[in-house]
Amino acid sequence: ISASAAIIQRMECAVIAVHPGTPTMVDAMMAGVRVQAEWCGAQPTTGDHVDVELDIDEVLDWAHSIAVQGDEMTLREGPLLRGVVEMQDRKLLTVRVLGGLAMVEVNDYSFDVTSGTAIALVTEHLKLYPTGT
Repeated sequence: ISASAAIIQRMECAVIAVHPGTPTMVDAMMAGVRVQAEWCGAQPTTGDHVDVELDIDEVLDWAHSIAVQGDEMTLREGPLLRGVVEMQDRKLLTVRVLGGLAMVEVNDYSFDVTSGTAIALVTEHLKLYPTGT
């Protein structure tokens, strides 16, 4: 992964509020979770339903920002997305969140998770990119 730690492709978000400025920030509902994110595209309107890519611009730490489902009590405060591990390749997890796949970079690959493991991610430093579809 280049500059971003995770990108979830093709997820629908509902825009709840728009905060114009530089950068434009939005409050949105994604996968049943309310998030605040930087909007990277033409400014949306409150009430829009938009297909987006979600960029989590950070490396996730086990037991701080990512945990196996059931161990969420160790996680920091923040919006919580849930997914299922598709595969792990050292520091890179491929996670299915609803219909989208995320390649999530983690700080420690000594924690081994198998395909099908349910996990929770605390998401911060989010960027939303409308796909135009």
